[in-house]
Amino acid sequence: MKGFKEISEQIRDGITRFIETVDDTESALDKTVVNMKARLAEAKDLVATAIAEEQRLKRAYQEAMDSAEIWAEKADAASQVEDLDRAHDARQRQQQHLSRAADYKRQINVQEAVVDRLKTALHDFYRRFRDAVKRAETLCYRQKQTETRAKLYKLLFDEIDNDVSKAFEQAEQKLKATEAEADLWEQKRHPTTTETETTGEKTDLDQALTDLKNDILGSRRND
Repeated sequence: MKGFKEISEQIRDGITRFIETVDDTESALDKTVVNMKARLAEAKDLVATAIAEEQRLKRAYQEAMDSAEIWAEKADAASQVEDLDRAHDARQRQQQHLSRAADYKRQINVQEAVVDRLKTALHDFYRRFRDAVKRAETLCYRQKQTETRAKLYKLLFDEIDNDVSKAFEQAEQKLKATEAEADLWEQKRHPTTTETETTGEKTDLDQALTDLKNDILGSRRND
């Protein structure tokens, strides 16, 4: 019984430590998922900012091209009236806007490449986040199942250790007390039985002698 008790205590302690580990693990998983979710939201904002910058550059490029076209029309109009100064000035303004548009175009190409890389990284991280959520849900579900099993086994061992073993111990003590009482009464019975048997044998012998005596006396009287 002592060996079994020690084993049950070791198993119970091990299960308790396991449940504490499960709780810590579940908390860590929750924190990880929440952290990834926050990072995902921040990453979306950064990609959105990069896309917004790309759109701004495209609008600026289009505005520069539109302005260059307007000054080209002014230069053509001045040339038609042979206003060379105005035509020359208009051509210069046109070139300025074309140069600015070309600069915007280079920035747009760079920004588009950056946005593509950011989108790819965001999609990759989103897949990781989605897989992490599914895996965390699976692990939490399995942990809860295992925790239920652990609590059940812990309960059963507590039941055996605290109730069943005590019940058997009490039953064994009661049996020993009953056996001792039975032995005591059995020992008291033997002398009484022997005395009774001896007394009975003596009574039978006296009766036999009395009968013999009566027979003898009766025969003499007849003679």
